[in-house]
Formats: sequence, structure tokens, C-alpha cells
Amino acid sequence: MSLAAALALPLVTYSGGPFPFRSEIILITFMVILSTLVLQGLSLAPLLRILKLERDETLEREEAHAREHAATAALARLDELSRELWPLAEHMDRLRVQYARRVQRFASAKEGGKDEKCMEETAQALRRLRQETLTAERRAVIGLRDQGVISDDVLHRIEHELDIEALRLGAGELRTASMAVPR
Repeated sequence: MSLAAALALPLVTYSGGPFPFRSEIILITFMVILSTLVLQGLSLAPLLRILKLERDETLEREEAHAREHAATAALARLDELSRELWPLAEHMDRLRVQYARRVQRFASAKEGGKDEKCMEETAQALRRLRQETLTAERRAVIGLRDQGVISDDVLHRIEHELDIEALRLGAGELRTASMAVPR
């Protein structure tokens, strides 16, 4: 904003003469901006290292606590539902394993028990692995449709489920041009 103000100075005064020190005002304004933004910005990281300020992880711990609490509540609800007749035992067992893993993961994250970088790398590797398997599934069902083994309707139903799973992963998956073209 200050550089815009300096550049907005007229070239000539009302009397027709050149505006006094216009070039110098623009140069000084530019130098002040350069020194305040660039030099101070570059010195911020070393200053933080010297001061040994640690990252505030309050929000991450709160989130881990909330997620652990939610997964524990889901496990409790599964226990309640296990007394009813309609849920399939296989589905109940699968969900129990899934939620137990969540409780374990978020409990260790909340306590800071695991190295955050290691946890992030593991999560990225698992996400990539899941994306690769989703892509393989998608290619397989497209191959079946191309061979005439399944109809477009079946392909679209399965693709819809794969899309939802990809969205659940948080990244979606890249689709090749050959996959995106319906038959």
C-alpha cells in the first residue's frame, strides 16, 4: 500500500515542474518494504531456533482426544447392537477391529507417544497403498465391462463405491483418460 502511494505521486507539480524527490521517495519506500518483509522474514526461522520455541500441539491433542472418544463411543454402541438380531456378526467384528485400531492410534497420538513424523509417513504410505488398490479395483471392473462380462450399470455402482472410498481417504484418486471414457 505504501509503494502504491509512493507511485501515485504525480510526475509534475501544479506549477509544471518535476515533483521534488519523487524517485527518492519511491526508492526509500521500496527499501523499507524490502527490509521489513524480506530481511525480517528470512530472520524469523533462525530467531525461532535461537529462542527454542516449541510448536503448540494443543489443537492436535484435542482432536486426537475427540477422535478417540468418538471411536470409543462407537465401540460401546457396537456392544449394545450386538445383543440385537439384525446385525451380522462378520460386520460387527470388522467394525470392532476398525474402531479398536482408531482408539489405539488416537490414544497414542494424544499422549504424544509416537514420533509425529513417523506416524505421518506411515499414514501416507497406507493412504498410497489404499489408493493403489482402489485403482486396481477400478481397472479390473472396467476391464470386465469392456469384455462385456458386466453391464454399465454394474460398473457405475461399483465405481460409485470406489469413489466414495477414495473420497473417504481424503485425496481421491487420479483417473487415467482410458478409465474416464464410458462405453
